Amino acid sequence: QAEGRFPSQRPRSSVILLPSNVGKRKAQIAAIRRSSGDLVLNVDSDTEIASDVVSKLVRKMQDPAVGAAMGQLTASNRNDSWLTGLIDMEYWL
Repeated sequence: QAEGRFPSQRPRSSVILLPSNVGKRKAQIAAIRRSSGDLVLNVDSDTEIASDVVSKLVRKMQDPAVGAAMGQLTASNRNDSWLTGLIDMEYWL
């Protein structure tokens, strides 16, 4: 879908091997520093995003007054237990 709108910008990816396990945050920083695009989308490995999320976030980021944008997070298992319900509430807060 995005390829039709931006034919000159094909999705690219690369693998970054760090010298040791530095943790999630430092790995994210390393990836962002090596990125060359105008926008960076960061998701966890277990994240599922709706088909329109990227285009909505890109629209928000076109406003020069906006420095970051995020979607609404919900835990897919929020109704499984009181703990998953609390985790979902933490996302909401």
